[in-house]
Amino acid sequence: MNKDAPRVLQRVADAWQTATFGLMQMYQASQVAPSSGFEVFRIDPAAPDDVVKLNFGPIVFYVPERPNRRGPDLFVVAKGWLTLEGPDFKAMPLRTKTFGTEVAYFRQKAGSLEHVYGAHYDMDEEKPGHPVFHAQFGSKEAFGEAVLELFKRDEAIVDRTGVILGTVRTPTAQMDIFAVLAQICADHLMGPSPSPEVKKAFSGLRSSCDFLVGAAHRLAYLHGDHAAGCYRAAHWYEAPAANA
Repeated sequence: MNKDAPRVLQRVADAWQTATFGLMQMYQASQVAPSSGFEVFRIDPAAPDDVVKLNFGPIVFYVPERPNRRGPDLFVVAKGWLTLEGPDFKAMPLRTKTFGTEVAYFRQKAGSLEHVYGAHYDMDEEKPGHPVFHAQFGSKEAFGEAVLELFKRDEAIVDRTGVILGTVRTPTAQMDIFAVLAQICADHLMGPSPSPEVKKAFSGLRSSCDFLVGAAHRLAYLHGDHAAGCYRAAHWYEAPAANA
């Protein structure tokens, strides 16, 4: 285990507390469990010494499906890992090496929790045909157990996701856990005309994520003029070498 792992954990946990405080400011009836960043993130002692790997979750967010609802009615469960690269873990910002984030959404209905969305986000720099950052969609029904446990509920879990082709890899942004948190807030806590207070809270939440640089900083094929000024998904695929 890298000797700076506790320092990195502290920095990530602090950023998490700031980010989730922003979520609460945006919609005070929202809830996040566990509440402490030190319960959410755990150092992986088996990681190589040149990186710090933090496992996280399951985390459950309890938010409204739409921001004009009187109370929360949607549970979002997330778990996965975030690996940070060295050699200098004292300098800021920290730098992403790899990540993996799984998410599952459950809509609260009378007597049941309906599983309505499931995906995992990760990256792949090696396999031909894999976009470097991508999502694959599929059922995550089992994640509902985290809702039942952390929120002391006993509803039946009903899978509404249907049959989804799991071999489709949709190019995405880097959807690490902090990016997922920002997405949850943007999707469910900001209406078409958010108040100044909500805008300010969301701005603070976004700023709390600035401690981390995405993995694209070391991927040359994302830095060329053709990619940096375009953002079309075709640039997310590294071209195979001609003599490979």
